Amino acid sequence: MKKIILVIMLCAFSRPVFSFFPYFYGARSLALGYSSLAFNYDFNAAYLNPALLNSLTTSLSGLQYQSSFLDYRDVSDRLAAISGYDLKNFQDLDAEMQANLQAKLKDVFSATTGISGFQIRNLGYAGKGYALAVAHVDAAVAHPLESFVLDKAVGEITNADIASLQMRFIGFHYTDYSLSLALPISQGLAVGATVHYLKGLNTEFSASITAEPFQSAADTKDLLQFAWSGAKNDFSKLNFDLGVSAEFGQYFKAGLVVKNVANPVIATELSELRLARRLIAGLAFRPDSQLGLYLDIDVAKTDLFYNGQKSQPVSLGVEKGLFQNKLFLRVGFSSDLNAKYFLGRKANVLYGMGFGFNLGNFLFDLALGLDPLGRVKNLGISGFYLIK
Repeated sequence: MKKIILVIMLCAFSRPVFSFFPYFYGARSLALGYSSLAFNYDFNAAYLNPALLNSLTTSLSGLQYQSSFLDYRDVSDRLAAISGYDLKNFQDLDAEMQANLQAKLKDVFSATTGISGFQIRNLGYAGKGYALAVAHVDAAVAHPLESFVLDKAVGEITNADIASLQMRFIGFHYTDYSLSLALPISQGLAVGATVHYLKGLNTEFSASITAEPFQSAADTKDLLQFAWSGAKNDFSKLNFDLGVSAEFGQYFKAGLVVKNVANPVIATELSELRLARRLIAGLAFRPDSQLGLYLDIDVAKTDLFYNGQKSQPVSLGVEKGLFQNKLFLRVGFSSDLNAKYFLGRKANVLYGMGFGFNLGNFLFDLALGLDPLGRVKNLGISGFYLIK
């Protein structure tokens, strides 16, 4: 067993350059701030940590919808406000307006993180030790490209300089066919693997801020949809995840997973994108069947958004069952240990909240994700049918 864990850890330490979205699977995961690596009871274990499938006691099937549109620096809102001005004729604006727009554009193009998001519709089936799932995914990222034209004196900036300011878009429209298996190694210890077959379309391009899709009414969702709706380059890849699940005493459970072990390269029109190989550790503390505290953390820093900036996500969540676990209340948050601010209005933090209902053979979960200003950025809806 030690050799298996060592192989998993060694596979994780290489320099990744791209993270395939999504960031979470299932409404429960979202409500807990994405912290569900060490304990999960539905087919989302196939995505989170396949070794957890060994702990399933009941077969189940389900349907889910999940979406996320993140913009911590308000890049899209700032660009929408700027696009309300006649940028194509920047030189015709008065000096005060030019100086004001220059300051706003500098603020946007100094952002090290841009916008990212996805929407998923998926279904799956799981039993003890195995799972099958199909996910239809639209995903995209966009970030400002570095430019030095805004360092000029405001009177020297030309219309061509403004038109040269661009955002880089990467979009995907694909289906993820997943098969997972889990095997017990000893009492309380299991390993698992998920094989993903990804097939669909992608695109990568740059767009000037004076052209489509930038306009005063365009929000984060509009910009990301512009990217994935333009996907036209065929791709297909095999990928897989490896996981370990262990119980420590009566109350503690731990998980370790390597995502994107194959570290596959996906070609676009402009470059080759490598899915980030991530080593994630999780811990669950469950003093009884109605209370759970969960912690997940990326062991290594990775470039998750293909913008040259490394991230180290950490998540913390709390789950409380009421009325003999007929109702579940959940809260959590996810932040970045590598960011300047860990919590607060300036942090890249997301707060999750949600609830779940246990209605006999039916389970229903709903969750929202909020940014530091309290704006809804994520949505998760999950429904499962237990086959007893």
